[in-house]
Amino acid sequence: MLPQCSHSGSHDNGDGEGSHVTKKRGVYYYRRRLPSPHGGEIALSLGTTNYREAEHQAAILDKAFNELMQTMTTNTTKPTADLQAIVRDYLKTALQADFEQHLSTKAGEPVYQLVTFSGEDPIDADLSIIDHLIGETAEALARRDVRSVAATVDRLLAKHELPAEQRPVLALSVLQAQLKVLETARQRILGQHPELALDDTSRQLAPAPEPSAVPGPSLREAGPLLSAALPNFIDYMVTEEGWRGQTKAQSETTFRLFVEWCGDKPLQAYTRKDTAGFFDMLRKLPALYSKDKRWRDLSLPEIITQSQGIEVERLTMKTVKRHFSALGRLFDYAKKRDQYIGENPAHGFDFPTKGRGKGKARKVWAGEPLRKLFASPVWTGCHPSFRAQPGDKIIRDDKFWLPILGLYHGNRLEEFAQLRREDVKREGDIWFFDIHDQGGRQVKNDQSIRRVPLHPVLVHLGFQAYLDEVAPNPTDRVFPELKPGGPDNKVGYYFTKWWTNYRRAIGVYEKGLDYHSFRHGVTTKLFAAGVPREVVDELTGHEGEGTSQTVYLHEFPLRVLADAIAKVEWPEVSFKP
Repeated sequence: MLPQCSHSGSHDNGDGEGSHVTKKRGVYYYRRRLPSPHGGEIALSLGTTNYREAEHQAAILDKAFNELMQTMTTNTTKPTADLQAIVRDYLKTALQADFEQHLSTKAGEPVYQLVTFSGEDPIDADLSIIDHLIGETAEALARRDVRSVAATVDRLLAKHELPAEQRPVLALSVLQAQLKVLETARQRILGQHPELALDDTSRQLAPAPEPSAVPGPSLREAGPLLSAALPNFIDYMVTEEGWRGQTKAQSETTFRLFVEWCGDKPLQAYTRKDTAGFFDMLRKLPALYSKDKRWRDLSLPEIITQSQGIEVERLTMKTVKRHFSALGRLFDYAKKRDQYIGENPAHGFDFPTKGRGKGKARKVWAGEPLRKLFASPVWTGCHPSFRAQPGDKIIRDDKFWLPILGLYHGNRLEEFAQLRREDVKREGDIWFFDIHDQGGRQVKNDQSIRRVPLHPVLVHLGFQAYLDEVAPNPTDRVFPELKPGGPDNKVGYYFTKWWTNYRRAIGVYEKGLDYHSFRHGVTTKLFAAGVPREVVDELTGHEGEGTSQTVYLHEFPLRVLADAIAKVEWPEVSFKP
């Protein structure tokens, strides 16, 4: 049962009751109890987070609800009984026609799909069209859209001389009957024929279940609402799939946006039409929709409307793809638990990148920007309290070492920011970083677990002496000033913020030219020096394209890796020991 909304206003609905607007997880619903003899209640998502809009829609629904109840009260039980018989007869006839179509179709040919592709399995062809029709019909039933059965309803009304007041109930009943036929057809495609019996006494078509004049829950109406299914799904992804702070938060944003745009419905009620509409909305959504004061207090429809025709940065296709990745995982999860039948509605979308390969190549630190960066105060002398101002202090801390480490090793920031003294090891005359995921450390993937030899430039600058000074014990942090922060509690979180501000302060800031750009630069240098791809992937923690690379990459001798990393040279920069 939905919790009562905190906006419990109390306008009169004409029946002596107060407001029927409720709220759940930020979305408003309309809820009414059905009077006897029907019993139960109805709960419909109003698809809005705006209370005034919800109250307006609720008033309209109140009027329609009261008129329907008046009609049902005025009519005696006889018309209802007549409707039951009419719909039952319609369902029986439709089921019989479908059964005969199955019997008349040649073996090995599809029953419903008129055109198949070469090599396509006839069962798959039939399931494709039936699942599509089930989705369309169930969505129409969930939305009470009876246009698809208008001609059938008109025929039945005329044939049985029913009053016009019976049309709404008859239309929904016919729509539900059609859904039942489609669901039965799907069973028959899969070889499940409940109407067939092995004895001579039961060869007639099994009697169809009697549909109520007021439709009960259909396949698409059954099951929990998306909002009710989310907690279990998110808990599963956190415990079994390793979702952490930022990933979890971003996915929760995806589901919040999806519910606001498409409504909070049972999972099975969502169709390709919903996800296609969501896709189109995301492409139009301003990138700063939740931060810009022009948009942050508006609903999604209001944001889309008011941002039309305005020159404003929209969500990138990469972000749209991320939203659909989260949606796809949700529906995959639901399919495995029989909470969703049919094709995953979040799959099959394309996420093209405009101008890929034309001005969109990954940026690399090189040339004048690189020279200017390492000729700045952090490495040449700075003010004791203001690192971007020139002075006579060279402070060898995370701000000094991490950019140099990135420049010569191509590591991901977090891999080195989280290092402890025990992670810097020596084998013979080779010092190396042991990157792993033990003891709370974070890595991107399995291939990130690797050994990376210390570049000769770091040896020349006295990195080992720095270690002895700040991290004498095995569990001491190599960069003790760094404190975890952000959604994923990453050790490099605050360094990233400083790094952006520092680059701006010294005049080398350029969007897309960041710490990760060191990684691309090292990869480029290694390839230019003739280092084999397998060795490059091992040094940078990049997952190789083949299984053999993934399995055997870690078998490279440390000497091979050390010789390769030493080939990374940057003539633009020089450092004093």
